[in-house]
Amino acid sequence: MNLTAALMGYDQTTRHIQIDTAMPGKFAVERFHGREGINESFRFEIDLLSTEPFLDLAPLIGSAARLRLASGAGQRCWNGYVTHAAYADSDGGITRYRLTLESWLAFLHLRRNCLYFVDLDTEGICERVFGDYPEARRRYDLTDALRTFKLRGQYRETDHEFTLRLLSEAGLSFRFEHAQDAEKAPSGDHTLIVFDSHATLPAGGTVQYNLQDVGDPDGVMTYFTERHQMVPDRVVVSSWKADQLVAVSGRAHSQADPDTPMLPAREIYDGLCAGRFNSSDQADQYAGQRLDALRLPRRLHRGAGSIRTLETGSVYTLDGYLDEAIRFVPLSIDHEAVNNLGAEIAQLLGQGQLENGLYRNSFIGIPPDTAIVPDTRARPIVPGVQTAIVVGEPGSSVSSTRDHQVRVQFPWMRGESPLPGGLTDTASRSNPAGHAPGDHRSGVLARVAEQTAGPNFGHSFTPRVGAEVVVGFDSGNIDMPVVLGQVYGGRVQPPFAAGEGSNANHAGTLSGVQTRTLDGQPGTRWVMDDAVGQLRHEVGNAVANSVLAQGYLIAQNGASRGMYRGEGFELATDGWNVVRAGKGVLLSSTARPEATSTQMDVAESVGQLKQAVLTARQLDGTAVDAKAEGLGANGAQTDFLKVIDPQQDGKYTGPVNGQASTKASGTERNGSDPVERFAVPAIVMESPENVALVTPKTAVSYAAEHVHLTAQGDAHYSAGATIAGVSGESLSLYGSQGGVKIIANHGPVSVEAHTGAMEVLADQSVQVTSTEGRVDVLAKDAIVIQQGPSRITLKGGDITIETPGQFTVKAGSHPFPGPLAAAPSLPGLPDSRAPMFDEAFVLKDEQTGEPIAGRAYRIIRANGAVEHGVTDSTGHTHLVTSADAEPLSIEIDR
Repeated sequence: MNLTAALMGYDQTTRHIQIDTAMPGKFAVERFHGREGINESFRFEIDLLSTEPFLDLAPLIGSAARLRLASGAGQRCWNGYVTHAAYADSDGGITRYRLTLESWLAFLHLRRNCLYFVDLDTEGICERVFGDYPEARRRYDLTDALRTFKLRGQYRETDHEFTLRLLSEAGLSFRFEHAQDAEKAPSGDHTLIVFDSHATLPAGGTVQYNLQDVGDPDGVMTYFTERHQMVPDRVVVSSWKADQLVAVSGRAHSQADPDTPMLPAREIYDGLCAGRFNSSDQADQYAGQRLDALRLPRRLHRGAGSIRTLETGSVYTLDGYLDEAIRFVPLSIDHEAVNNLGAEIAQLLGQGQLENGLYRNSFIGIPPDTAIVPDTRARPIVPGVQTAIVVGEPGSSVSSTRDHQVRVQFPWMRGESPLPGGLTDTASRSNPAGHAPGDHRSGVLARVAEQTAGPNFGHSFTPRVGAEVVVGFDSGNIDMPVVLGQVYGGRVQPPFAAGEGSNANHAGTLSGVQTRTLDGQPGTRWVMDDAVGQLRHEVGNAVANSVLAQGYLIAQNGASRGMYRGEGFELATDGWNVVRAGKGVLLSSTARPEATSTQMDVAESVGQLKQAVLTARQLDGTAVDAKAEGLGANGAQTDFLKVIDPQQDGKYTGPVNGQASTKASGTERNGSDPVERFAVPAIVMESPENVALVTPKTAVSYAAEHVHLTAQGDAHYSAGATIAGVSGESLSLYGSQGGVKIIANHGPVSVEAHTGAMEVLADQSVQVTSTEGRVDVLAKDAIVIQQGPSRITLKGGDITIETPGQFTVKAGSHPFPGPLAAAPSLPGLPDSRAPMFDEAFVLKDEQTGEPIAGRAYRIIRANGAVEHGVTDSTGHTHLVTSADAEPLSIEIDR
């Protein structure tokens, strides 16, 4: 019989290796080798024989298949999916094929994704990923609570890389359980079991040890050994927590075995990326997991044999090896098997093993009290930076947190509201809404980096909603985005755009900052103009068109440079302007070459004020000598000079903040002259030329003490209407060298003394002339005209002429008619002294204390004058005023 005929009559039901595929009856298993283990997917390479060459293997890819191995209790099944199918070779009409059987985790290698998961723990994230795979049967055997993450990103990782990394970071392991369903059609039924280090592992039963394979249908252990190795004994981890400005640290260490010699500390210190832990408890837990993973190979078992029921993750007891049974847990198993195809096929293929078949395995295991924790898997590093768009509340311009964070959305994020041109199809059954909401629901919170930042100091700029920002990643971690800046482009143009393609009338000399209000209107502008010979610095605000400009002043409209407006310094606003200085203000138009000297250098003002003090003293002396009123405010003028004169009190008297308060001298930093300052918060205005105070309305000046005006030359006061000078006490006009003139071009001149005497004195003549009318001399009591010993007295009805010499009366005639009398009409003179005192009375009932309203009263003044009135509803009388203090009395009618 040839090989083809022998295989045509092949029936796999009598063979100890069988396979179930989507192409039943087409294949006979020749041999297989495979591997399965904790924290890894199983994989079996199966060599198949078939009498049909050139089979279409496409239907096998992705289909469920079952590999069966005969055992004492029946058959051991491995369920999975065909991931590879290939033609191997052909031999005498028999074609050899090779299939690869893997778990459903193999499908996760085939999808690479970029997305974020928000407010989920590790199980929740895995469920989101596994939910897109109908084949993904899974179960969780967890005893410890899992941490919920605000943000976890999968960036350019396959689903397999991402989920296994998450499980390793959480200290979670996994293994597979296969349905023992040999009688059913192949369904790929196997379950991924995720468990933590405290989970209870299933019991695997007892296995026998024997130096020889004695033909036990379940197999025996023929080789078993134990290996010890040195491992780290402590782990320390640390991670920066930015929102608390603290490094969160954790540590774990193991106790030394009593039978081992003393060894030096074997510490693993890991400085992790920022934001890894929220608390020291989390850090301690992570350190413990890492230590368990590092200590896993401290004590390992290695074994080999033919035990067909050996599974990873189960606890077995080895009997017959030593006096005491040994318990172990297989971590990984390697399988090798050859099918029992019979003597004829074995002879035709020239492979003696095919007659009776063969199965062997080898494994690595650990004691059952060893914690099973996976090694950490490296997190992928995000290369470089990316751009993103700031998102926030619909209709809002700013949407940030207290910690200076904004929500962003990347172009690669898919969902219901992606960026323009982005994708809405998430290709996900478990999360069809995606992770691109386009508003405040975005879970990607990014810190905003500034040039300087500290506790309540530094730069502060909040990117607006819709702004394109440059995003970097702390330690290359996709979960830790940081906004590094903003960029212009597309519809977003710079505020001072210039150069190629712009309408600006300059090549790009403007730089600075332009802000916008939350409703998009112009806000604050800071411009630096670097045009050659036309340097300008301007700060402006749209409120009241307020502008502070320095240098070469021009009009600026948008990004264009406008007409020339002057040079120097300008502060302009349509609103109010206030200059406040708690220690003094100096306004001066005296230039300092190259802006040298000190801030409060008032040398010119001091020199001029010294001259003013000298002039005022000289004039005061001459006025007092002439019996005129002196300049009583001269003392205040001298006191003011003292507080600004650096030779007196107008200087620093000691070091300022540790630095000497003396002026520089030549090339020396400190000289001997003191630095000027005002001893009191004074205001000094000084100019080498003219100073003008001009207004089309009213100018008001007030001093609670003195107003002192001194002019070296002339002082002129002019008014288009009236000049009125009012003094609360006395008024003195004194001319030292020239005369004093009072001239009324139109209207009368009146000189009155209301409550006292008036004297008109002259060293020479006094001339009283009326060019068109008459001169009246009136008096209430008497008029006395006297020259030397002679005088004329008019008193009452009498005229008395007295002279020691001759009395001569010359006239053309001397008529003496009878007596006549005419009373003089004397105008009343008011007491215009300022009423410095005032008082009123309140009348109340003596018994009840209630005010007495509507009662007539009389107030008697000190001079006997009586003022009448009626009290108001509150019992008050009218207010009595007086220039001097005087007693008052009041009378009321009963």
